Amino acid sequence: MVGHHISLGPEHAGLVSSAFDPIQDPEWIIPDQLRFPLLDTFRKGQRWLSLIFVSVIGLVFVFFLGIGGGSGPGTPSGNFIVQLDEVKLTSRDFEREKVNLEARLRQELGDAYDKVVARTYIESQALGNLTNSLVLASAAEELGLHTTQDELRRVVQGSPIFIDEEGRFSPEAFERFASYEYGSQRAFIRNFTRGLLGQKLVQLIVGQTVISDAEIDLRTRYELEETRIAYVAIDSAALPDDATVEDADVDVYFQKHEDELRAVFSEREGDFATPARVRARHILVLVDPEASDEQVASSRERAEAARERIEGGEDFAEVSAAVSEDIGTAQDGGDLGLFARGDNDAAVEDAAFAMMPGELSSVVRSAYGFHVIRVDEKVDPESASFDSKRLELAREALMQTRAREHAQQVSLRLVDAIESGASLEDAAREEGLVLERPASLKRRPDGFISGLGAATDVLTTAFTLEAGESSPEIFELGDRRILIQVLERSGPTQDELAIERSTRRGRTLLEKENRTLQAWINDYRSQLETSGRLMINTEFALGS
Repeated sequence: MVGHHISLGPEHAGLVSSAFDPIQDPEWIIPDQLRFPLLDTFRKGQRWLSLIFVSVIGLVFVFFLGIGGGSGPGTPSGNFIVQLDEVKLTSRDFEREKVNLEARLRQELGDAYDKVVARTYIESQALGNLTNSLVLASAAEELGLHTTQDELRRVVQGSPIFIDEEGRFSPEAFERFASYEYGSQRAFIRNFTRGLLGQKLVQLIVGQTVISDAEIDLRTRYELEETRIAYVAIDSAALPDDATVEDADVDVYFQKHEDELRAVFSEREGDFATPARVRARHILVLVDPEASDEQVASSRERAEAARERIEGGEDFAEVSAAVSEDIGTAQDGGDLGLFARGDNDAAVEDAAFAMMPGELSSVVRSAYGFHVIRVDEKVDPESASFDSKRLELAREALMQTRAREHAQQVSLRLVDAIESGASLEDAAREEGLVLERPASLKRRPDGFISGLGAATDVLTTAFTLEAGESSPEIFELGDRRILIQVLERSGPTQDELAIERSTRRGRTLLEKENRTLQAWINDYRSQLETSGRLMINTEFALGS
């Protein structure tokens, strides 16, 4: 039975009951302790509320109420996951909700379902669903909504999982399901009643949501509008290529900032140390990754023959030129230069660092093939002193300082020119700067702009400017200062908007309903948490 849930469709025009009666249990009756502003607004502002009987409960709204870290204002004790007043949901409720969510995800995603990736989502969503079920049911009771025995009976008896082969309601199937999933019929009815109450409230909230043509047009423009910009990026981490820093200026900087530079040296001392290195030569006989055993053996024989020639007294450089298949070193005597560990193939490094100068290796197998290696020199590691690096550090710091100052000065000159009426194009030309012109942009959540990366503020501003307008705002993206000018703006015509209205109306209304519902739940839930009525054991549920 795990993974089954009762689907509530529009055809179930009310909500339950039959050969069993819903339990009128005092434990489930939420005390009428507090009245919140949102509920009062509904009571006072909607006189017709008491006359409404919501009968359609089949709407499906997809919304996600995030559960933050920690346990909130209060934490239920024991193994309770969520508690609202006297109503408590346990780890069993949590596990059941996770199983149902996973089953639905597997069905929707098919082969694309990834259990590891889905785990965090399922746990958070399950906790959100449990919390929402209590919040909505509590609010529904506050508003005077209720379910009747007949409503419960109709929905349960019409649920496919309780219908036998002859098309009749099966009390035995119901008993098995309720006992297996909830422990008892009593627990099932309580849980089911909460769900029906919550769906009534959802219907009530979203039923008041309307969408106008102006709202649809605004959303359409938001999605379809495009803009083309030009931007200038000023590097605040490096000076222009033609800039120079005099030695005298470096000395002065060092005198003023010696303590700071010593601190920098202490943090980076390991970077300045010189590791152990070797100078070596090699002869390489390549081996194709797809080579057969016979081909590998043939390559090894060629490497062995080259080694024997060197052992026999032939010059290493001459043998390398004749045999080696490393086109980068063969004509240079096989010289690999000085290298430290991590600079070369691991097999070559292991052999070279284990040898003494003048020693010839046996044939070494690497990822590339077979090598014959000779070590010419070994250099011991050296630590660096502050005195040996002080001027280097001072020059680096002075150049960074001047780069920031230069970027600031250039940026401010551009801003002054723009505020005086010049375009960014003209101002940048005066400064000798190059403007970049990426392809047309659309709004996107990550704010990505080609050449800039994630630049949400830049993209937002680009859609607030008119064509030809330059922004005096300086945007800082890492080590770059950015200024922009809008070159073109384009969007849908009135005729296109009219066409889009018919295709977008349903989706736009659903999005607005979702936003309205989520805002309503967030507000009411926040008030329940603040008052201490609602407690969520996030740490116990999510293990965070």
